[in-house]
Amino acid sequence: MAETLDSALKRELHAVLDSRPVTEAELRRLFEEGRACALILAGQLEKEEERLTRLAADPAAPFTELAATLRRVNELRPDLEELHRLLDDLGGQARQLRAAWASAS
Repeated sequence: MAETLDSALKRELHAVLDSRPVTEAELRRLFEEGRACALILAGQLEKEEERLTRLAADPAAPFTELAATLRRVNELRPDLEELHRLLDDLGGQARQLRAAWASAS
């Protein structure tokens, strides 16, 4: 199975949060990619939630389609929450790293 964009990014974020050495440029790249990925996931989640609302309101909607959409919403929401948490944690670690870099200069 191919690795998704958000899983590859989360793997990198975990590595940095586990104290893998990182440069300022890499921190910035991770933040930019993380924010972009979060926007994409949020858009997908919103689209699936809207679809779920439409399907739930339609008595003729196939149950399998409703179940698949609900499953997708239930997969996206925790993925997005985890990404936000990782980015928040990275922000805290970035502040610590920058302070250490500044004091070492």
